[in-house]
Amino acid sequence: MDKVKKNNSLLGTLLVLGSGDIPWSTALERAGWLCHRCDDLRAAENLLLETGPCIGVVDLTRDDFSLQGIAGVITRNKQARWLALVRDDQLQHDAICQFIVSFCIDYFTAPVPESQLLKTIGHQLGMLRLERRVWPQLGQFGQHGLQGEQTAMKKLRHQVKRLAMSDMPVLIQGEIGTGKELVAQAIHQASTRSKGAFVIVNCESLDSRWMLEANSNQPERCCFDAADNGVLYLDEISALSPARQQELLRLLKDERFTTECGRVIDLRFRLIAATRYTPEELLESGCLREELYYRLNILSLTVPALRERGDDIVLLAEYLLLKFARQYNSPVKHITEEAKRLISSYSWPGNVRELISQIKRAILLADGKELDDEHFDLPRLADDRQSLKKIREDSERGALLAVLENNKGQISAAARELGVSRATMYRLLNKHDLVPPPRHFRQS
Repeated sequence: MDKVKKNNSLLGTLLVLGSGDIPWSTALERAGWLCHRCDDLRAAENLLLETGPCIGVVDLTRDDFSLQGIAGVITRNKQARWLALVRDDQLQHDAICQFIVSFCIDYFTAPVPESQLLKTIGHQLGMLRLERRVWPQLGQFGQHGLQGEQTAMKKLRHQVKRLAMSDMPVLIQGEIGTGKELVAQAIHQASTRSKGAFVIVNCESLDSRWMLEANSNQPERCCFDAADNGVLYLDEISALSPARQQELLRLLKDERFTTECGRVIDLRFRLIAATRYTPEELLESGCLREELYYRLNILSLTVPALRERGDDIVLLAEYLLLKFARQYNSPVKHITEEAKRLISSYSWPGNVRELISQIKRAILLADGKELDDEHFDLPRLADDRQSLKKIREDSERGALLAVLENNKGQISAAARELGVSRATMYRLLNKHDLVPPPRHFRQS
């Protein structure tokens, strides 16, 4: 990683991701910017963990990195706004255009116009700092969705801080869509292991080689290698088969793992597991071995359902509006009082995941600067006398929509997340007229 000479009067920090020359760096330096150039994603991520609000410039002209790799870095580090540098011919490629629309606030084609670049990055850094001033709770915890002033969220943030001080295993419990993974990431980022990796293992979709890291280029590199000095996050621990639970229990006792080629790996990660079931359900159903439960449950916390967060529901909705309006380049800035009352009155069976879906939908439907109640696909306040059956049906439909979006329309994966059979999932989708045509949810 190269660092351009520091100016005594800094305007801000600029991170350039790419191995090419940056001829416009001299102009940036003269203007008072501290510039870092990173030629690998790990160095970029380490720098982003250390810095505050900054502007990132990703150079796509040399094809140094995969778009998926860059997207991962951007997604995990919310304190930066990104510009893209591209060649004119690259704008003919759908993947490049989709990346820019999804992850960047602007783009430039070579040669870079210095005056326009300086103006753009200065404005964007100012907006980033302004947001953090207006939304002070979006500092350390806001990027993990833990903002809020009600008792439930204050208690959760306090627990996160305390648990981050320890290195013991943690069991996180919460309904589907409450943000258990985000809480685990907040614990990780607030801990002494924050510079280590946060490795996610989805226990509901494991194959026979579940210890191996699927995205690794090294055949014998496993999730324990990847999580070394970091965190291994086991999502929905109850989905592990009895045999795999026994294997995990043995590994935790021995604190070492032997690969298929005989290499011995000392376990030096922190384990965080999550489940949608209560401790009583886990033990009474037998879906989690009692000995494994007590080994994981040394420290625990419960993520509150969205309906339990009171006025924080509207606060979260406003934050999501700010986030996604910027992402979609939308002029929407406010939520009307009528829409706020509608949001507050709904029970949100799909929790934060459903709220995200509704906010995205409303932004795309809005044609002005405000979100009104008509932009949300929620029961109207005038329907307060609706039957209990109707309320249940609306809640059930909302949960189905949320889980479908989370799994990109893959019905088998959505069924596993809800803990129902594929046949039951199709029955529920047919009941609510939600069965998608074959190409409706196809991934790009």
